[in-house]
Amino acid sequence: MNLPFADNPAPATFLIGGTGAGKTELALNLSLYKARRYQNATLIDFDIVNPFFRVRKLRDEVEKHNVSVICPMSRVVSGDIPALPAAAWGAVEDLTLPIVCDIGGGEPGLRPLARMSELAAARGANVFFVINPFRPGFARPAEMAENFRHMCGLCAMTVTHIVANPNIGSETTVELFNDGLQRIHEFANAAGVPIAFAVAAEGLARDLGASCADLPGFAELADLPLFVLERYWSVPWHFGTTHDE
Repeated sequence: MNLPFADNPAPATFLIGGTGAGKTELALNLSLYKARRYQNATLIDFDIVNPFFRVRKLRDEVEKHNVSVICPMSRVVSGDIPALPAAAWGAVEDLTLPIVCDIGGGEPGLRPLARMSELAAARGANVFFVINPFRPGFARPAEMAENFRHMCGLCAMTVTHIVANPNIGSETTVELFNDGLQRIHEFANAAGVPIAFAVAAEGLARDLGASCADLPGFAELADLPLFVLERYWSVPWHFGTTHDE
């Protein structure tokens, strides 16, 4: 399978998109995928927006799998201020590290990312715009286009790929997935930005006729790669402990 965005042993990946697009779930799984493939990965938690869905709440779990997590210190870990940890800058500058950056949705989450734009460009980062067409503001291609332009302007980054994540959680059916994927295709074609891959949980992937031996990982879905992930956020409030930096 040709995956130019994943075949670099030390790529930097930034995930942006609307609130509820599934960026944090994807960030967790991509970092685990990279750690399995390259023996280590670094996951940077830039999400200052959502108080429940943050990678820092699963720090202990992911660090068991050779993923280093960089997030704000414990005294600001539950705050909503743009407290970017100093270690994040060093990780982005280190060209030997496979890194995944989880960015919060909306203006508060994207503004701090503009400070990273030059560093990201210097190391040829993947900038993935994650779209869930079942979230407000992204239901129709025209809405996707409007919010895409707005968010790209806020973060001052050039999006390299779209990631299609059509889902309504455990209630997602094959029909819903395909309907959402079609709408994302319409937007991506009009915008001239390629879709890197679609995303589905294991059960839905099986229903779609795709299989993956090792999770998380990639499978074939027609002419589009499918990233098959494991769900971490079915009961997000059960995860609340963190470490000091």
